[in-house]
Formats: sequence, structure tokens, C-alpha cells
Amino acid sequence: MNLLGIVAAIGAIVTGSSTVSGVVVSPGGQPVSGASVFVEPGLAGALTHSQTDQSGAFVFADVPPGLIGIFATADGYGFSGLSQKIPVGDNVSGLSIALYPPGEIAGKVVDAKGDPVSGARITRFGIMGSPPVGIPLSKLTEFGFEEPVTDKSGSFTVSRLPQGATLTLKVGHPEFAQSGVGDIAAGDRNVRVQLSPGVTVRGTVLSRDGSQPVANASIIIGNASPPHDTAIARTDLTGEFAIRLNPGYYLYQAAGMELRSPGWEKLTVSGREPSQRVTLRVAGTTTLTGEVRDAVSGNPISGARLELSAFGSPAESVVTGPSGTYQFTGVEGENQIRLQSVPGYVPPEKPYLTIQDAKQGVSVAIPTFWLRPLPSHRVQVLDDADRPMPGAILRLIRPLQYAVHTTDAEGYAKLDIVSAPEDGTIVGLAEHPTRPLVALFTIPNSAADTARVKLFPAGTVTGAVVDQKGKPIEGAVIGGLYQGEGDQEPVQLWRTISGTDGAFRWGGVVPYVPMACLAATGPDGFGRSMAFNASPGNTENVGNVVIADAERARKNQGLSIAGRQLDLTEYPVLSGSLPTGGRPVLILHATVGEAQLYHQALSSVKATLDGLNIDAVLAVDGPATFQSGRVPVVQGTAPGAAQTYLISSSGTVILETWGLPQIAALLRTVAGE
Repeated sequence: MNLLGIVAAIGAIVTGSSTVSGVVVSPGGQPVSGASVFVEPGLAGALTHSQTDQSGAFVFADVPPGLIGIFATADGYGFSGLSQKIPVGDNVSGLSIALYPPGEIAGKVVDAKGDPVSGARITRFGIMGSPPVGIPLSKLTEFGFEEPVTDKSGSFTVSRLPQGATLTLKVGHPEFAQSGVGDIAAGDRNVRVQLSPGVTVRGTVLSRDGSQPVANASIIIGNASPPHDTAIARTDLTGEFAIRLNPGYYLYQAAGMELRSPGWEKLTVSGREPSQRVTLRVAGTTTLTGEVRDAVSGNPISGARLELSAFGSPAESVVTGPSGTYQFTGVEGENQIRLQSVPGYVPPEKPYLTIQDAKQGVSVAIPTFWLRPLPSHRVQVLDDADRPMPGAILRLIRPLQYAVHTTDAEGYAKLDIVSAPEDGTIVGLAEHPTRPLVALFTIPNSAADTARVKLFPAGTVTGAVVDQKGKPIEGAVIGGLYQGEGDQEPVQLWRTISGTDGAFRWGGVVPYVPMACLAATGPDGFGRSMAFNASPGNTENVGNVVIADAERARKNQGLSIAGRQLDLTEYPVLSGSLPTGGRPVLILHATVGEAQLYHQALSSVKATLDGLNIDAVLAVDGPATFQSGRVPVVQGTAPGAAQTYLISSSGTVILETWGLPQIAALLRTVAGE
């Protein structure tokens, strides 16, 4: 995790407030009344509590800006929640927290010799998602919840966990260094946490100007290594603090009522000595406020990420909301604000502003960042008879975007680019909605003129992945690579999996495009086919794609489930209903963080899939909330190496790939070509 990742996890210390509202629902989307809802404004902040009304709604006023954790629980449910950036002066509404049946984990805490440790506290658990949310068990005790503590045998149990979630734990004990453990599945009853005495880090917090000790200052220490747990210490009346830490690399910062470290300092705990000493100097604070706006329309820009550094050290990171406003807590002296990439806009030539000689307690108005929007592109798609093609499907491959576009009655589609490709050239794929016609198109990002692309019958490529002795390799990932003139990196157009006999087949090859097939087994095993250029409608056999290191190739090979049965009824349903029409089904597996984007993408092509007599289902690997939509959502992980599977009407896997497959590949696979 980088410096500002640690900053974001801890939360900004800024002034101002917003209203946050949302709803708590069951997995099926029904409101949960009487649920307890909490807001945690950073690791050092106190919890705020509320309850949902009859409609499952909750509201919090005076929520400080920055990254907050917001989580809920109710009788018969485990904890669940989300992390949310709260922009300055912008109210946040429409949040949705889905509660799941409660589960628990159990385990033991031991010392380095394996002996049980009694009295260890499970201070916090994290629910992994995108982003994750932490549940501060130590803070919840004042609201009647129990903080789990190990018994004489070192055993503990943590309850009220959401079923199906992946978790992290934070364990503390006064005689040991805090320890964090990750990648725990809800329901695991054999969790083992090992504590060590660690290294005692003693420190002093002094004022920057007069070197006076600062009492009651919070010192937040973040581990730079997974699972990136954090610890908090507090100074006494003499400005001293002490904390036990395991050897490793850390970032730390001190903050008082009106004083703060200029930025995050690096701390290396080597473990060669039983104790270390550090000194932190804090300075007076100032408020820095500014805006990010569209240079054409003058409208505020939401989603702009800005970073603050003071005296050369990273300090905070914020994201603008609908008002385009941002706010930082700077320190006396020099502060620098840097604007990171903004979706849909051209990066500014000078992305930073430096503020010299900031004064304590004096607010500073920062000059506005004015950004130019990226140009929109217009594409007309023609069919194989040179006629405008209404309803054609377009997807951007570089820069990769989840959105799917369709052409209007005249065959036109408008493409809005979220981020500019590094080499300045946009690459996209156009397809016929009901026939195996496909084309690749490229557009210079600086061009705003209309591009035209003609569809041609897709080709097919076949081959086999083998070792040096010619023996087949099952489960290798095969990708179709296109590299145009001047491209720094090739573009991957499709991926599939080699079968038990090492063979692969893909029926959506773009004609008149030079490409090669790349086979991979793990991070080091690669093989590349000869280059080929498919003719419209023809089949190209690239022969054997050889992966040299057979032992390593087989060690890292994935699992192909082509030809096997895949029963969708084994997936728990989160929203909607499983298809029962006896048609082929496309099931796409996504992480919790990817789920909303893939759900939108599948929904956008649902009408096209219906026209092909194919149903669609999204599978999510953890707890997620979806309102009833056009595509049903289930919970589960991919059964093999691939992400997406096409299942025949009889329940057999007939295609393995990633993301949304090409229409041509679906058509030809269903037809058995």
C-alpha cells in the first residue's frame, strides 16, 4: 500500500460537515426496520449511532468530510457496511447496506512458542470488499456489544459476521504487539493468530516552533504490509507515548486539537533492538479550500482526486463531490496540492499548486483547477453490405471500459472516453447484434470527426497448447493479441481456456487484423503462436502453441470445466429469479468491487442476449446489494479458471472466457460450429 493509501484508510482530519442517508435492506432488497447503524469518522473518531425507521431508512447529520465507515446490524443479521468518501459541503444520499444472516469464526491466539494467550482482545474485524469496511468491536462496547476476549486456553469466538464474507482480524494485548490476520472466510473455526512481544517504540510529540511537549495527541501508525492494519497511541501529559510493534515498515502521524504532523513519516522497525525512540513535531493547522471546474461549461467536476503534501511528505487525499469543492487541513508553512487524473478530462499541464507561508488558523482559498473535457467520438457502423447498422454493439478495449454502446437508426453511436489512452489511440470492437459480424476500429484520441467501420463475417481460430514433448496442457489461458503500428503494448481481444486435450477454439476472430495467440500458465509460463490474419468467415489453425517449461506449466495450470455440468440452482439468489426458459445461460463471475459495473454491462446487452435466445446471470463472490433488475444476481465464485461461462440448455459448459464475450463467439458456440 502506498503512502496515500494509508492516509485514505485512516481518514482526513478536516472541518465542515454533511448529511449522510440511506437504507438498510435484507439480501432480497426488503427494508430492515430497527437496525442499528453506525458512522466511524476515521480510526481515531468516535462512533455515531442511529436506527432505521419502518422503511429501513437512516440519516446522519453533521458527518465530517473524508473517508468514513458506515455499518449496520439487526437481530437475526450480522454486521455489514461500506466505506464512503464524504465530499466537503455535499450531502450523500441513496446509500444501501444489505444485511446477511449471521455467521461466526472461532480460533486460538498463541505466542511464538505456541502457548495460549489469555486476555487477548479481538478489537476489530474487517469485511473485505471494494472498498473494505472495518467493524470496531472495541468502540461498540459502549453500545452494548461484546468485545471478544480469549479465555485461558487462548480460544475466542467472533459472532455477528456476514455469511459468505472474507474477513480480517485485529488482535491486541498489552504484553504483545498488535497483530492483523487476513483472508479469513466467515464460518472458519480454526483461525490461528500468533502474537509476539515485538519492539517497544517510544516517542515524543513536540511543537514545531517551540519544541514544547504536546499532551493528548493521537499517533496513528499504519502497517505498509498486508493486511495493512493500523494502531493508535496517545501521548501523556509530558508528550510521551509507547506502543509495541512487530518488525516491519510503517507510516505514522501525530494530531492534536489544533496541531498536526506536516505529513506521514516512515518508520522502520528492524527488530534488532528491543526498543526504539522517535520524535514527532507538530505544527499549527490551516484550512485549504478550492474547486475543480469544467473549463467549457463552468460546471463543477465530481470525482476529482486531489492530494496534499506538506514539507514534502504526503498528508491527505480527497475526492470532490457534486459541488466540485475540496478541503484540506494543511499546516503552517509550505503546502502543495496535486490534482490526480480526473475521469473524462484532459490532465492539466501543471497539476499542482504550492501555497507558501500558510498561517495557523487562517483559511486559504486555493485558485480553481480548470479542466478541459476529453473529446467525444462519433462512430458509424456499416453492415457487410455497406448499409448503416442500427443496434450494433460497440465496446472500448483501450482504454478498457465496462460500458456497452449501441448504434441508433442511422448506425451512429457516441463514445465518451473516461480516460485518455497513453499512446493517444482508442481501440474498439463493433459487432452485429444477431449475426457473427465483427470489426475492430481505431480512433486518434485528438480526433473528433466521425469514424466509420464496416462489419465482416468473423473468423475462427483453432490450435492446441502443448509442452516441449508435444503433450497437451489443460487449463492454459489463451488470448488473442492485436498490435497495431506504433502500439507500445498489444491489445487483448479475447481469452479462453484450453481443454483436457490442450485444444482451444474461438469463433469471434476479427478479420483483416494481424494477431497472434498467447498461451499462459501462471506468471512465468508463456507460449506464442505464429502470427495470422484471418479472412472473413474462415478458420485459421495455428497448430501447437508450445510452453517450454512443462513442469512449471503443469504446476500453474488452471482448471477447464468445458463439457461438464454447471448447476445454477446451487448458487444462492441475491436478487431476481434464476432463468427457467430452457435456454443457454451466460454466467459472469465478479468480485464485490466489480459487481455493479458488470451488472450494468450485462443489463445493457440483455435485449441483445434475449434476441439470441440466451439468458444472463451475474455471480458475485461475496455479500452485495442489488435492487431487482433485468439480470438476476447470485452469490458464488467461478468453478474453474475462467470468469465467464456459457452453459447449454442441457446445463453443459460450452464456452469459457472472461468478461462479456463477443456476440460472434456466442453465436458460433451455440450453433456448435
